[in-house]
Amino acid sequence: MENSPEDQPPAAPAVADPFRPAPNESAFPATQWSMIVRAGGPDTSEARSALEHLCRQYWFPLYSFVRRQGRSHHEAEDCTQEFLARLLAAEGVGRARREQGRFRTFLLAGLRNFLTNEWHRSQAAKRGGGHVLLSLEFTAAEETYSREPADPGLTPEQIFDRAWALGMIERAIGGLKKDYENSGRGVLFDAIVPLVWGDKSEALAATAARLGMNTHAFTVALARLRQRVAQRLRADVVATVANSADVDGELRHLIAAVSAREKSP
Repeated sequence: MENSPEDQPPAAPAVADPFRPAPNESAFPATQWSMIVRAGGPDTSEARSALEHLCRQYWFPLYSFVRRQGRSHHEAEDCTQEFLARLLAAEGVGRARREQGRFRTFLLAGLRNFLTNEWHRSQAAKRGGGHVLLSLEFTAAEETYSREPADPGLTPEQIFDRAWALGMIERAIGGLKKDYENSGRGVLFDAIVPLVWGDKSEALAATAARLGMNTHAFTVALARLRQRVAQRLRADVVATVANSADVDGELRHLIAAVSAREKSP
């Protein structure tokens, strides 16, 4: 396999550091969650639209949390739908608070309150409480949840954080996979992506040889993919925090949550 120009050694190759602040991060944009926090009023349709977008991306960790509480698939489905429907109602945006600077924290706190105070009462009413429900892929959710290890050593909160982090990683990698396939490098991507996380240096030479690449060119390609994954993860995190000071801490927390998967029994 002939090495493409993009896979030649760059002038100064660098392995991505997902914790490193992005350039000009002090000019923090009014992204989805920061816009929601700043809006706060009942008639902020733009903020509600952003909130719906975030809920569509991050509902699965809520479902996982409820399932880990001992609820059945159907109970978790109903609960997640009802909670998000209430959150997306007109008063939902107004409950956002700046001290809950991470969207992850806001959602989990709200779900805990919902399970404690409102879930049983809501079951007496029609499913969805009269609100318009989000169209969510709960069949796929149960399949995904059932494939996850039981992990008895992890708390429901850790399960929530791990599902959140894995969803971010899957979205980042999924978007990049399309880029590589569109540029005719799908085979290269499939070979590199298992090596993105962790230290697997012993597999580099063998994988490079299988692709017909020299080890140095393969290492550069891997470094580039790690860099691009880190950039996409950072962009995803930026959309879910209220200010730039939270970005690096949130990244570290979520990567630690993924690590807990490997350390659990």
